[in-house]
Amino acid sequence: MGEHMELTRSGEERLEGALSFLASRSKSSVRTLSPTLSEIFNGCTEQVRTLLCNMVETRSLAEYRQEFDRSFPKYVSLMLAMSHIANAAIPRESIERLSRESICEVESDFRQKEAAEAFGEEVRNQVLFTVWTLRKINDLVDQINAAKVEPSIRKADREKCSAFTFFLFRGQLSLDCFNLALATRKAIYPEVADQLIDGLRSMVNAYAHAREGLDLRVPVEEPTFDVAPADEEDCAVLDISLRSAGEFTAD
Repeated sequence: MGEHMELTRSGEERLEGALSFLASRSKSSVRTLSPTLSEIFNGCTEQVRTLLCNMVETRSLAEYRQEFDRSFPKYVSLMLAMSHIANAAIPRESIERLSRESICEVESDFRQKEAAEAFGEEVRNQVLFTVWTLRKINDLVDQINAAKVEPSIRKADREKCSAFTFFLFRGQLSLDCFNLALATRKAIYPEVADQLIDGLRSMVNAYAHAREGLDLRVPVEEPTFDVAPADEEDCAVLDISLRSAGEFTAD
């Protein structure tokens, strides 16, 4: 998996653009996007679906890892391609609205009893937690969008962005696999499910790197307290308090 980390980190992707692919997944995107743009996204989505099917249909740990090695770089490339197209062709406010809708739709699907019946309560809850984390990441990215990248932090910003991108798409791939299995009623073999659950946890890493990226761009200042110098009255009160404390101690 280390080589995939390097593959994903080799580019200088912009953290704030990585989530824009979500806009193409909202059910209302058909009414919002132009027919040409919808056709482009549909083509990419079909390619992604093929990759996901190949992964969901694996039957053992060895098969899954082999398919992951083959498919993950392609998956990342397709996600980033859709994000770049969305950023270039869709207004930012529309991307933000459609992305939020897309996240809500996935959450709604997994809150249905069919999800618990298909995967069990524990897995369903892990998926819902991942979706919740993705929502929090989306909120952070909106804040990052509004922050300026100073020249002095560009190198560190790129490093945070690269780490974020890897963990985001590893978590998103697992989320997409479960979503596909739910929609198509495909069974997932236990060893494969374990790997997908482990992949879901990557979304927490992505959140951590997004949080670091925001703190880098918008540093949080430690609160300071201005203490006025003590006057004669303050000193008198302090002296009385100390003498009273001594009396109580003596007793």
